[in-house]
Amino acid sequence: MAHGDDGTTHSELPDGPLAALFATGRRVMLRPGAIVVSEGDDSGRVVLVISGRLKVSSFSEEGRETVLGFRGRGDLIGELAAIDGKPHLATVAAVEPTEIATLTVDRFMDGLRDRPDAALSVLRTVVARLRDADRKRAEFGELPADARVAERLVELAAGAADRAPGGPVELAITQAEIAGWVGCSREAANRALNRFRADGLVEIGRGRVVVLDVDGLRRAALG
Repeated sequence: MAHGDDGTTHSELPDGPLAALFATGRRVMLRPGAIVVSEGDDSGRVVLVISGRLKVSSFSEEGRETVLGFRGRGDLIGELAAIDGKPHLATVAAVEPTEIATLTVDRFMDGLRDRPDAALSVLRTVVARLRDADRKRAEFGELPADARVAERLVELAAGAADRAPGGPVELAITQAEIAGWVGCSREAANRALNRFRADGLVEIGRGRVVVLDVDGLRRAALG
């Protein structure tokens, strides 16, 4: 743990080349629901997630939410907007208590110019997200809704910082968010979750899903 000038206790920055880049960044603690960046806006900053979890969403003109993914410790928010100078492509909000470090776009870009290792790390992040987007598009055409729901729950559970090997993993996610992320109806997501509950793989609560058997969900994700 580190301590700020005001005596506030902060988590250590994630290991890697971005730690040095964000060492002097402004630390912010977020409550669930707090907006980090908004779709279509220019926030003028780049964010490194130190702890907690953020939801990335896009909204239609009618206000319908499509969940694009989740970000956790070590992930960047706003790097694409910083690089190409265009507005943010999505809205990012905290889904649990979250600590972030922020840099202005100018400081972030100066840091990438001065630190080739940090620039390479950002490039790898962008490439990984492109690969993940391609994989998800392929899943939509190849896998049934049940398998896609299982795959996303496995993905979230694997990224949970408080996961104990073999133990349950509580995920702060609603059935509507799962449906939007997977690209199916809420009814289809509900049927999948009820099937997994009946098989002893998950427990379902208000605004949460508890993963009991990650390996079982991996098998379900195979369709």
